[in-house]
Amino acid sequence: MRKHLLIIILFLAAVAGPDLLFSQEEIAKSDIIEHLDGKDYYIHTVEQGQTLYSISKVYDIAVDELLFENPDARQGLNIGQQLRIPLVSREKLITDDLRKGEFRYIFHIVRKGQTLYGISRIYDVSVDDLKAANPEWAKGLDPGQYLKIPMKDPVVNDRSMVVKPDAESRKMHTVTGGETLYSISRKYRVGLPELKAVNPGLTSNLSPGQEIVIPEYQEEYIQQEEEKAFYEHIVKEKETLYGIAKKYRISIDSLTAFNPGLSKNIFPGEVIRIPQRVNPDSYITHRVNEKTKLKKIASKYTISVTAIKDANPDFRSRVNPGDMLMIPVGPPPLVSPDDVHVVITPPDDIPPKVMDSDSISCYDKMYRYKKDFNVALMIPLYAEEAREISLKARSGALDPRKHKSFNFIQFYEGFLMAVDELEKQGLNVKLYVYDVDEKVSKTIQVLQQPELADMDLIIGPFFSRNFTLVSNFAEMFDIKIVNPLTRRTEVLSNPNVFKIKPSRDAQAALLIKFVKIYQPKANIILVRNNKFQYEDEVLEIRNLLDKVVPYGVKVPNASIYDLIVEYSKADTNLAPGVLINSLMVEDRMVRTAELESSPADSTFFPNGIAEVIYATDSVYGVIKNASVVRNNLVIVLTNNEIFAPEILTRLNDLKDTFDITVVGMPEWDLLDNLETDYLLDLKVYYFTDAYYDYDDPDVKSFIMDFRERYKTHPDDYAFEGYDLGTFFLGALMRFGTDCEKCLPYYRQKVLSTTIKFSPAYPAGYENLYWNLCRYRNYRIEKVPIQ
Repeated sequence: MRKHLLIIILFLAAVAGPDLLFSQEEIAKSDIIEHLDGKDYYIHTVEQGQTLYSISKVYDIAVDELLFENPDARQGLNIGQQLRIPLVSREKLITDDLRKGEFRYIFHIVRKGQTLYGISRIYDVSVDDLKAANPEWAKGLDPGQYLKIPMKDPVVNDRSMVVKPDAESRKMHTVTGGETLYSISRKYRVGLPELKAVNPGLTSNLSPGQEIVIPEYQEEYIQQEEEKAFYEHIVKEKETLYGIAKKYRISIDSLTAFNPGLSKNIFPGEVIRIPQRVNPDSYITHRVNEKTKLKKIASKYTISVTAIKDANPDFRSRVNPGDMLMIPVGPPPLVSPDDVHVVITPPDDIPPKVMDSDSISCYDKMYRYKKDFNVALMIPLYAEEAREISLKARSGALDPRKHKSFNFIQFYEGFLMAVDELEKQGLNVKLYVYDVDEKVSKTIQVLQQPELADMDLIIGPFFSRNFTLVSNFAEMFDIKIVNPLTRRTEVLSNPNVFKIKPSRDAQAALLIKFVKIYQPKANIILVRNNKFQYEDEVLEIRNLLDKVVPYGVKVPNASIYDLIVEYSKADTNLAPGVLINSLMVEDRMVRTAELESSPADSTFFPNGIAEVIYATDSVYGVIKNASVVRNNLVIVLTNNEIFAPEILTRLNDLKDTFDITVVGMPEWDLLDNLETDYLLDLKVYYFTDAYYDYDDPDVKSFIMDFRERYKTHPDDYAFEGYDLGTFFLGALMRFGTDCEKCLPYYRQKVLSTTIKFSPAYPAGYENLYWNLCRYRNYRIEKVPIQ
């Protein structure tokens, strides 16, 4: 292990270079600004001891951009040399574009001698698309230039379709919180250009409540097409587009041509038009869209690699974009497939995404994958701090907590432990580690590495703006990619994305399960700080609770009578033995005489779900809606470090009057300033994505092994790195690169949580599992609800 880590550290030091290792000069930013070639530049004069790296730090610009703007600096700096430094760096321009959303590009750094045509072949895009995305191409390509590589639209529609401008029949979509143009286009299976064409002025900056016109299409030459006869094939579970192409002896390209908008991610119930024609040949054609292996294509058509090689003797193990392959399909069938004329309309909300595999087939092929998997780990290691860390380590003054280079190092160490364990079980993996932090320029540099296109799995990056860039790259080259940290659903725009952190949206359904199991008769009160926060969440919770909370509850008269006796004893104005005449319970006056006349009976109380806006109602809103005869489930929605302790303090003051149980949402495990006694007295429950059972033998073993290897205690990142490596590398080892089909049946135990992936909207997969925990006897316990 020490050897692996040493290699990484030496590599980082080498990347940092001599500029980093020997420059300590104080540098003043130039006040000379000139407008050159349409851009504003600082004019910096090099002085004694200054280096490219030290200058780049002062101007907050990447070294590669400095070199691009000043090619002569590649030979070294000279005293008195003048450098052009852009006022607005590429880093800032790209970051601003990424923040706007709908960023459907990756970047290529131009190398000496490259042409637009050559670059278009690398990424399987047309030269015209490259020119449209890069207007500056007319000036020529320069080494070091950033070239935008456009992604294909999420749904590619036939451009012969024209928009119908009929205002009366047009469909409207009202934007809700969190939606993007891309997600709306996926929902309605419409291309982004078509959306913008019928919504003049439409931008990526959408607002909740905004109305968008959804275009309808009229295909040209409908009459000609209607003269052709088609089968309507209804997709069944476990079917793939490749299998359908093979069955009907038709190429993928032809299927796409006859079914505008058809993608490879088909789902059960989808209708695909098949032209009624018989292919007399024993082959269909397959056009290669990306650099890949014959083995991967063979697996899609469920034929052997040998069969493909026999049919295509000019090709070896790998093929490139644009190559045409002959796929053997056997002799033509004697009987045509049944002509089924059934049209199924997908639901208006989210098309169902049912996995096309079952547990039997998944476990039948388990452990048959003996290939070497290529895995990239993109983790923030901050190589630029290498010299400072080295100097302080020598002097004995190193405090790892003060250096970003150590922020995620335990994630890496935990991940390596998972790799070592799985290699003992038969995993063959080549692990590539890249230093990718929040700098987009560094990420773009990493994406130029030629081996990345051959990855089977990418883990990271950890920062959202860089994840967008790498996710686009992964989508273009059909690589699985894992987002390890974010809860943002915006990352789910790529069918190959796996989001490990559950989003808060998944909590509501789990809360309802908790209520059904543990609090079916509770009086429920929803509390939030003000009317502007968590409005949508409260509305969803209320709607779900309305479906499971009973219309009312019956409380035994004996229990209410005992309460009247208790209140009467506490009333000093009453003579001993005298009872109060009545008691107000949940807006209903209950009379003592009625209880005495039917002690074995019960009193019915209608159920309601109350809502308290604390900023206006204060704690009296809770008192007004609380019940004295049954448990009060107070669901508090806040992550505010001021409001959460405040409401807990006020609720704790009421605990002697009311029976109160609190559920803190969405993430009270992140709040450090909550009084422990209040958490215990109010029986507080909370959701967390990570729970560590220190009595679990596996957890104990991991901690012991980690301490032995790294001479320190594992933090949360160590557990997360180990869990993520165990789960995903284990899935690769068992099921291969198409492991997503088998994840519903994959029950790999991890240390900090349970991982349950579900197809997400609009694309990709999301872990929906939250742990529900409670404070009890000065311990944190996990509550089983799933």
